[in-house]
Amino acid sequence: MPGINPAHQMVILARLSEYCQFRGATAYHEKDQWEYMRRKLRETEPAITGLKAELFAATRATLLRELKEAPLTDERFADFRHLFERLLDHGGFADLAIHLCADGTPPEAKLRVITSVLDMVQPTNLFLEERKPPEQRSSSWEKLIKELTVRLDIERLGLVLGRKPRTRARKHFILRRLRRNVAEYCSVLHIPTDPSQTFTPFMLPRIEGLIAANLRLLNKHR
Repeated sequence: MPGINPAHQMVILARLSEYCQFRGATAYHEKDQWEYMRRKLRETEPAITGLKAELFAATRATLLRELKEAPLTDERFADFRHLFERLLDHGGFADLAIHLCADGTPPEAKLRVITSVLDMVQPTNLFLEERKPPEQRSSSWEKLIKELTVRLDIERLGLVLGRKPRTRARKHFILRRLRRNVAEYCSVLHIPTDPSQTFTPFMLPRIEGLIAANLRLLNKHR
């Protein structure tokens, strides 16, 4: 997609790859694998923030350009709702989505109101969402986290970690299993490694959810 810096995506992939590996020289230099794994996930924040901002800017530019060219159909508006839902928080998306429909509004007025809303909203990301109090997080975000918690077997791993005593061997076993589960999921998701291939709208939320679900476990039991 034009305007997207491939470096952001490659940084995310690099940090996830490092997260899934703790052996050899890494294990020699990093004495605390728990903190190492937490740090690798947190280091994705600048890249995810940059990528989401660029995706928002590119999607916004495409929408406004098409609105200037001709009235959009309901199907095309639905495409944009699908894209913006993955870039905005619940409130921002609700403010925008109400206008993303073919409701008979004159084209110039439609362009004006959508431009006004886009000027007020900002892209969100997993780190902003996770900093909110739990009761303020969107239900769709929590649903995604729950889905990935089950998919990655995080709930069961958390129960094992909660047992006493929390031995070093048990913690190492859990972290090894967690890394394996994440690596397997990334493989099934077919995350692209080619800089020319941008994360799809389906893929990016799941990468964010994967990072958040893992951080919740690592933060809770560290």
